[in-house]
Amino acid sequence: MATDEADAAAGSGFEDGSGSATRSGDAAVVGEYTWPDFLRDHGHEDAADELVERLRTEVLEEDEDGEEVVRIEVRAATAEDLAALGVADVAAGALGIDPGDVPTTVGSAGALGESIADRSPLLAYDETPVWKDIYTWDDYREEYFLDEEGNPPTDEEDEPLEFTDADKAEALGFDPNRVEETLGHLAKRAPELDEVVDDRTVDVADDVDEDAFFSDAAGTTTVANRYDLEKAVPMPKKRHFREVERYWVNEPYSFVIVFHSTKENEKKYYVVEPYRNAIEEDLFEFLEGKLRSAIKYADEGAVATDDDHRRLTIREETYDLLDRYDLYTRDAGPQLGDKLAELFGVEVDDEGAAGRLIRALGVAPRESDGEIEGIAARPEPAVLAEDPDTLTEYTVTKALYYLERDFVGYERIDGIKHDINVEDISCDGYNSPVFVYHSDYEQIISNVYHGEQELDDFVVKLAQRSGKGISKRRPQVDATLPDGSRAQLTLGKEVSDHGTNYTIRQFKDVPFTPIDLINWNTFSLDEMAFLWLCIENHKSVIFAGGTASGKTTSLNAVSLFIPSNSKIVSIEDTREVELPQRNWIASVTRPSFADDDGGDVDEFDLLEAALRQRPDYIVMGEIRGEEGRTLFQVMSTGHTTYTTFHADNVGEVLKRFTTEPINVSKTMFTALDLVSVQASTRVQGRKVRRNKSLTEINHYDAENDEINVQDVYQWQAETDEFLHMGDSNTLEEIMFDRGWSHETLEEELLKRRAVIAYLIDRGLNTYTQVAATLQAFINDPETILSLMANERLETSLDDLREMESVLIDVDEDKEEMVPRPEPSEAQAAEAESILEEADPILAEFRGERTDGVAAALGAVEPAGDVAAEPGAGEALAGDADTNADATAGGAPFDGIGPEPLDVGRSFDTGGSDDATNADNTDDADDGAADPTGEATDAFDAIDQFDDDRPDDARSDGDTAIDAGTPDDDGDASDPVVDGASPDEEVIDDWGFGEVAEPDDGEHDDGDDPTDGADGEEGKT
Repeated sequence: MATDEADAAAGSGFEDGSGSATRSGDAAVVGEYTWPDFLRDHGHEDAADELVERLRTEVLEEDEDGEEVVRIEVRAATAEDLAALGVADVAAGALGIDPGDVPTTVGSAGALGESIADRSPLLAYDETPVWKDIYTWDDYREEYFLDEEGNPPTDEEDEPLEFTDADKAEALGFDPNRVEETLGHLAKRAPELDEVVDDRTVDVADDVDEDAFFSDAAGTTTVANRYDLEKAVPMPKKRHFREVERYWVNEPYSFVIVFHSTKENEKKYYVVEPYRNAIEEDLFEFLEGKLRSAIKYADEGAVATDDDHRRLTIREETYDLLDRYDLYTRDAGPQLGDKLAELFGVEVDDEGAAGRLIRALGVAPRESDGEIEGIAARPEPAVLAEDPDTLTEYTVTKALYYLERDFVGYERIDGIKHDINVEDISCDGYNSPVFVYHSDYEQIISNVYHGEQELDDFVVKLAQRSGKGISKRRPQVDATLPDGSRAQLTLGKEVSDHGTNYTIRQFKDVPFTPIDLINWNTFSLDEMAFLWLCIENHKSVIFAGGTASGKTTSLNAVSLFIPSNSKIVSIEDTREVELPQRNWIASVTRPSFADDDGGDVDEFDLLEAALRQRPDYIVMGEIRGEEGRTLFQVMSTGHTTYTTFHADNVGEVLKRFTTEPINVSKTMFTALDLVSVQASTRVQGRKVRRNKSLTEINHYDAENDEINVQDVYQWQAETDEFLHMGDSNTLEEIMFDRGWSHETLEEELLKRRAVIAYLIDRGLNTYTQVAATLQAFINDPETILSLMANERLETSLDDLREMESVLIDVDEDKEEMVPRPEPSEAQAAEAESILEEADPILAEFRGERTDGVAAALGAVEPAGDVAAEPGAGEALAGDADTNADATAGGAPFDGIGPEPLDVGRSFDTGGSDDATNADNTDDADDGAADPTGEATDAFDAIDQFDDDRPDDARSDGDTAIDAGTPDDDGDASDPVVDGASPDEEVIDDWGFGEVAEPDDGEHDDGDDPTDGADGEEGKT
């Protein structure tokens, strides 16, 4: 018996082992895709095989010779077949519709396609198969050869011209009859073209989505884009540059890309800004010269000048200049016609009389796609050859950026100044590139260069903007730039063989915190808790170390441990210290303006003045000379002092302080409590900063003429760990001064370790979060511990941006740019271990309700109006003696309106006036139960009233109290709880002002098992 497979239907899409199964109809249909194919592609091979068998049917027939043959028929799969195999959901998920709806949906789409074809003959669906990217000469002829009405061009005699091979050759650039031959040749040359493209374009990282990187939030192209990146990298370097990292520093105008040179085996730091062609260079130079006469700078007051006002002035003057020379007219925004169209709801493009009237009154130009006009990349030779008479919006945008950059910013290094990852910026002389110290790559060369004259002018400008003068007579200046960065400036070749140079130490807009230093492993957690307790208890500390070892960073970070209710005076010759406390006098030295040095103000003068300013803490930026002797005099008089000092170890600190030129007496040196020695070193090839030792200054040994010191903590380079070396005399002094026992001292240290560990464990590492938590703990430890125990600390930190005693209102955008380190696995495990150790302390606070961090920081809201009942004064006066003897649980205002709520005890719903009954927990609890038998806590009463108030009726720290429980008989004289609205006049008598009536059914029902029933006292 023969088998005939010639009539197999098209629905299967399979081949079995017995032979090739052909399909009825067209044998080779491009793009046919069957349900078995789909199931195999989606990992359902067994279901695909089963479906193939299900669709096959064997039909017995006779051939021409009368022999019986078996013909295999394959029917199309249906939704029922898929459902029977259990894969209908898979098909529906891929299609987005039920498989049973496929015929209907495809039919509708087909009808829509026919409608489109009828309306657009160019598509030629009737003649052209549905293949991808088919574009015929007929299509080209209709699009480019014929006019809008479909008529061909004519010759001189008005005769229509034919579309010939010459027209095709002009369009292609080669003979149209050799298309296949030409394309075949080009296909062979394509690999060569790939190599050329690779050599002449920048090699970007594989994981970079350039479309997303070069688009803003609205999806439009950024001012600086891929075209500018290609222009920034010289052609020869593109062959061996490989992208390592890129990020915006001043979006959308400048970004940084770090390359690795495979040829030179080093990193390169490239600042990419909008490219300027020759025409734009001339234009910007012209505008800059004109603006110098229009903008008046007062150099001596440049530090205090408002940069925003400068930018606005530059923009307005630039637009005026461009308009005066007919180069560019700024879009004036909505015109009268636009406003009337919006008012009356008329479309600006309306063809009727209303639309024509609107357009006659003036409308703003319509935006096409939101892109900046002229931003599309074009070959530079074509742009230069065109030399238009007017400017595009893109050119004007670039001009404004460069003018603002040069007049208000830092010229060529402005992009680097915006990079928060850069610590130092330096230029070593004429024709030298700018080097940057990157937090990840250390010293790295950049693509920024200064010309000789330009470098001289730039250094003079930096000095003037810092309020200093620099000249050939005084060629070196230490200055503080307007943004707080420190600069060392040298002019000319008098003292520098390579010529003018500068070094800028970047100022961090958002300082680092103790949590950052721990996560960097600069300090251990235990060291930081030790420093916290010492600083809080007025122990003086010197941070010593070499250059760039992190002395000032550590000083700024631990300054968060200084209580906010303290007065601080800082003394510096160049601004380095940045403290969060507002009660801070920042003193800076001033050089003399005369030849005889008369009128100068040095560190000694400022220190002498500081003693008359009654400071609690004195912070000196750095000790360099004789002012160190005065500083120890100040320490000896009981003033807590912090400073930095250049020395590599404690021995060098002692030697430098006790010899010339500082020459502090060894007997006086014991006024210092601690020395923290820091170093910039390497761990596993990576440059890091570590606190080498934390050393106590104990006493002076007169017999041996030496100062006794003791290390409390030491850093071990072999293991990169910090060791605790023994007991601390400083802690013993704190324990004695505070009257603590050893157990209390250990508990206080554990509390501080727990706070730090909690911040690390919960990832609360922003400046606002850390500063608010530390200051709130110093003011009110119980509140912070309670918030930690009840996991409410993070939510309570949201209301602290307006704290007055500490400046923690940090710009969120700048905070996001700060490279905060994450804890290592070992540090995270240590934090978790400390929290487990502190669990008994935190357990005491679990279940308690607190007012939040704002209350601990002392944020006091204005009190509401207090209205007393008539005659209340006499009652108070008559009961003065009685009230004076009342216990803490008593009610001094008994008889005046409702009973006041005592948040220090369980809420007494029984209404008893007997003050002594409040202390009798057994009886009070029985009487304090509500009608449902459930206790009502004081905080529940507060929540019942406060939670239902509208947002506009509340203020921070404002708490409305709903007191009491109604009797079963509904006596209206009793205080009201649960669903009832208290009498507004009664609430006014309480002095809480107007209170919105709560909605029914939304009160706390008081069923918290921790509330009131066991007689525990509530805490705030």
